[in-house]
Amino acid sequence: IVAMLVAALLSGRRGSVRASTWPDWPLYMKALAISVALGALIEFLQGFEGRPPSFFDVMTDTAGALAGLAVWALATRPVRGEPRAGGGPNPWPVVALGLAGLAFVLWRPMHVAISYAHRSAAFPSIADFSSAHGLDFVTTDGVEAAIGDMPAPWARGGGERALEIRYDPQHPPAVQVVEPLGDWRAFSVSAVDLTNAGPGELSLVLRILDATHDWSHEDRFNLPLVIPPRTRTTVRIALPVVEAAPATRRMDMARIDNVMLFGRPPATPGALYVSRVWLE
Repeated sequence: IVAMLVAALLSGRRGSVRASTWPDWPLYMKALAISVALGALIEFLQGFEGRPPSFFDVMTDTAGALAGLAVWALATRPVRGEPRAGGGPNPWPVVALGLAGLAFVLWRPMHVAISYAHRSAAFPSIADFSSAHGLDFVTTDGVEAAIGDMPAPWARGGGERALEIRYDPQHPPAVQVVEPLGDWRAFSVSAVDLTNAGPGELSLVLRILDATHDWSHEDRFNLPLVIPPRTRTTVRIALPVVEAAPATRRMDMARIDNVMLFGRPPATPGALYVSRVWLE
């Protein structure tokens, strides 16, 4: 919209568009440059309000400006009956640039929509790492983390996939489901499938909290875990225990907001495999 307004202001100064000058590339380039400069300026000024500037946002501004200028160019294209030079201007370069900008703008929302659809289809799995979509609502800490094949000693069938988090004494493992489907009222158990592939035992804490959590230790569910070395285990927690965990209230089981599994600094390097987090 900003790009279209800038183009309208610039074209008003230059007079009406003629067939011989359409597409008016110099005008479009000026409007694009001004629009991108405005977007970059906004990103710079946001830095003073505590929001870091984003190069991706500037790229999105650029793509949106391209799409808007394509609409403007097509809307101001000479109509039939007006004089045409050389058989009339070719609109397809304008259309192509507009579609390219629109595709860039829509790519992120489309990816997000696909992620939400996949998460809804997988429920009551809270996190399932059988495909790349398992990382859409997950953050990790450690030396490195990626979805890969479960090692043979612990795999239950060929091709089993899991989230592998490498850790060492300076980088304890952690995995967080940042936006789970929150209504757990129809279920009685929460379960986590874990494998400690390291040579030493691994101390972890499983944390669950709801949307009204006050970020104090006493207002959430915390379960200490110790996973023996080279062991695969499934941890099951009765949800009534989770509901009763806050010290001064009942946890809102219709609005679970966060599930986190984090480790204390281990004595030796190793790998933690998270196969699945789900409800029963």
